[in-house]
Amino acid sequence: MMKKLIITIIISLVAVSGFAQPEPSKQQQRNQRYQQIQSAKIAFFTSEIQLTPKEAEDFWPVYNQYWREREVLMRRTQGAMKSIIKTLSGEEKRGDAELKMILESYISNNTDEGAIQRAYFERFLKILSVEKVARLYKAEEEFRMKMIHQLRGVGPKSESK
Repeated sequence: MMKKLIITIIISLVAVSGFAQPEPSKQQQRNQRYQQIQSAKIAFFTSEIQLTPKEAEDFWPVYNQYWREREVLMRRTQGAMKSIIKTLSGEEKRGDAELKMILESYISNNTDEGAIQRAYFERFLKILSVEKVARLYKAEEEFRMKMIHQLRGVGPKSESK
């Protein structure tokens, strides 16, 4: 009887301590989610590309820099597109000259994206075989699609139904 009472008390304390924990902030939740995605990405890429330990050691710092550069460009491109959308919806007033500059920025960002792809393609070839570089690009696309399906709450197979 005493044993059951102690177990009940321990379970109650664990349950109550779970409720006593402060709710993580939105930023903490985003950071945790980002870390989970990054960990999943590393595992997925390492497996799909079939990286050896030495290749992984050389590859990941280069890939992380590549991703940071692309991310900065994607944010600029998204910002330009948001400005275009706000202008077209009438939310923000811009003249033709200003809208043209935003469009040129949007196009320039896409050109810069190509330059980054070209530069890092050469760097990746110094670390990986051509086949593994091809696997990298395939893995990037597959991982992107996997994330889109998860965000939509749709399994990859159920989309064709």
